[in-house]
Amino acid sequence: MNLLKSKEEQLELSYTGRENILCRIVRSKRKSYGIVVDENGEVTIRIPLRGSLVTARKLAEEKRDWIYEKVNLQEQRRRMREEQEKERDRKYTPEQKEGIERRYRQAAKEYFPKRAEYYAGILGVTYERIRIAGQKTRWGSCSRSGTLSFNWKLMLAPPMVLDYVVVHELCHIKEMNHSPRFWKLVEEIMPDYKEYRKWLKENGNTLQL
Repeated sequence: MNLLKSKEEQLELSYTGRENILCRIVRSKRKSYGIVVDENGEVTIRIPLRGSLVTARKLAEEKRDWIYEKVNLQEQRRRMREEQEKERDRKYTPEQKEGIERRYRQAAKEYFPKRAEYYAGILGVTYERIRIAGQKTRWGSCSRSGTLSFNWKLMLAPPMVLDYVVVHELCHIKEMNHSPRFWKLVEEIMPDYKEYRKWLKENGNTLQL
């Protein structure tokens, strides 16, 4: 029997013969309902500030098979990442990995400014500075002060995927959100951005030394 229970802004999906899946409820200033499964397999149902838990419950039930598949896929990817990390540990010593990362970071410091300057000229925007980081869960960001941050691991991705992240963050200078206007702006600069965004979502976990 499949049951769906609510408790303190959470929903629990029960599956016959499988582990239950806990869905976290997040309220925000939005008009629609949506479900997100992150790379850790955690499920979030995003609803309006005054949204109905009944509606959230109904959406979760409608998407229950999709949710299970996504959670299972992320678990498989997590195991693959662990195996890849073990393989890398056997391949390089810690000192070798540090040396390789330093070279990639230096290359990123030289390459990202060139790409940002190119696309900023097309967009007609300016930025304050570029920062190279190594975040685990973020590929890039744009602060309100105009600082663009990029993950050096993008140097391991196909060039157009790296360019997509640059365009994405530069567009935030004009639209500090992910509204339809924002995505339209991204598409104007990079018509095939969905292809690169999809690649990054599916393969980002492989961008490791």
